[in-house]
Amino acid sequence: MNFKKNDIEIIYSRLRKHLPGENEFAINHLMETPKYSLVKFVLGEGNRLKALISAGIHGDEPSGVEAICSFLENNRFENFADVWELTFLPCLNPYGYEYGSRENHEGKDLNRLFKHDSPPQEVKFAMSIFDKYYDLTIELHEDFMTPGYYLYQKGRRAEDDSLGKKILQDVKNIMPINLNGEIDGCSAQEGIIIPENDFESMDWWPMALYSFFKGTRRCLTLETATKFSMAVRIEAHLVAIDTALNYFSRKE
Repeated sequence: MNFKKNDIEIIYSRLRKHLPGENEFAINHLMETPKYSLVKFVLGEGNRLKALISAGIHGDEPSGVEAICSFLENNRFENFADVWELTFLPCLNPYGYEYGSRENHEGKDLNRLFKHDSPPQEVKFAMSIFDKYYDLTIELHEDFMTPGYYLYQKGRRAEDDSLGKKILQDVKNIMPINLNGEIDGCSAQEGIIIPENDFESMDWWPMALYSFFKGTRRCLTLETATKFSMAVRIEAHLVAIDTALNYFSRKE
């Protein structure tokens, strides 16, 4: 028998409490069993720069969910309120989050199904968010095996390739960087996984490649190291988010 390790309603309650003004959740009741709500919320609606920040697609990686809560609770969003329209998907796999499972209630790894002909409801929900253009997408993950922080990035402008290095330069003050030449079976350089060029021929896509396929300027997948405390993991993600958003803000 599975036992709950977390309560997604506590997360939703924390977020509701700190949403500014009259902002409310857009709740999509898409899942039939179990009956979880898939939630998004938007801050700074109408601002010219647009970013999507998501977490919890792997339910056993809670630091991203906590980082989004902290981003609101500590008012970090106020630094970007005049520049960015920020869309948040705080937990794409609420079942997995509650039961500490990478997969959803059907035993499916959601982040492998963005090229599937008949994806699960959680993936359909995430795909529906790409009905608009994003300058930046950030996916918050964590890795049980890594000795330090690392990231994956893919984008449409070579000038933005420096962003990955800027993020790791700032994060290294919080958490060491994984400097291995191979990370998660992929070639890597100084904490940055070298992207697959011929992504369209791949059998499956993660959310990041679907984001790129839909036209996003820069797609980031950020991986913190589970071996560190939750507080350190959260802070590492928050610093990375700040660096990424500021990079584009200062270009304007």
